[in-house]
Amino acid sequence: MNAKMLFRLKQFLVLGLFAASSAYAQDVEKSWSDAVVYVPGKTFTTTVSKVSVEKPMPVVIYLHGCAGINRTHDASWASLLTEQGFIVVMPDSLARPGRIPNCDPKLKGGNAFPNAFKYRQQEIGYALEQTQKASWADKRNIFLMGFSEGGIATAQSPHDGFAGRIIMGWTCTNKNNPDFDGIYSSKDSPVLAIASENDDWRIGKATAGNCANKAQGRSNFKQIDIPGSEHTTYGSDAAQNAVKSFLSQYRSR
Repeated sequence: MNAKMLFRLKQFLVLGLFAASSAYAQDVEKSWSDAVVYVPGKTFTTTVSKVSVEKPMPVVIYLHGCAGINRTHDASWASLLTEQGFIVVMPDSLARPGRIPNCDPKLKGGNAFPNAFKYRQQEIGYALEQTQKASWADKRNIFLMGFSEGGIATAQSPHDGFAGRIIMGWTCTNKNNPDFDGIYSSKDSPVLAIASENDDWRIGKATAGNCANKAQGRSNFKQIDIPGSEHTTYGSDAAQNAVKSFLSQYRSR
């Protein structure tokens, strides 16, 4: 099987997981209805049902890490994104009944909720579908951005309809599991990857590596390597500037 056929098979399998889980639609909806939403010019966050804007605006669907929405790191990214004129929607995966964190931040790993990545693909598909229906969303400019577990889900997502995607805190690499190895979006989909060179969640593990090593044939790909071992990304000026540049470059006017 050649590389192109393998890539298409991976896309098919991941989409199959979402399609096969349609029975969970009501459960998936909880991640959307409980999403935290940031709107440009607004002081307080809101919910998807209460977004009020004068005209449709570009949107970033932001996927939190394995421990849930972080009110410091994730909120900082949301503030930067709203300054760029984007509505930021953060689906809450942990709002789903029975969903628990899949990791232990102290151990920098874990597998407490094995269905986490199937859930995240369901949530991406549902969030994209709902955003495309929303009167407040500019349908030409829907971006996907994820950190850590959310970054893995972003890399794994084959869903069409995104103007671009940003993978943070992930290497697109798993030497022991091909399902987590690579980038699943179409080759022409713009991708920005950001991670520390010695991320202490990845260094010395099967997930050590670099998304750039999995980006062959992608003309719209860029990698930002942050010096050091921090897992988080917002503290890097290079990361912030890269995100702003990426969104400006691929946003339709």
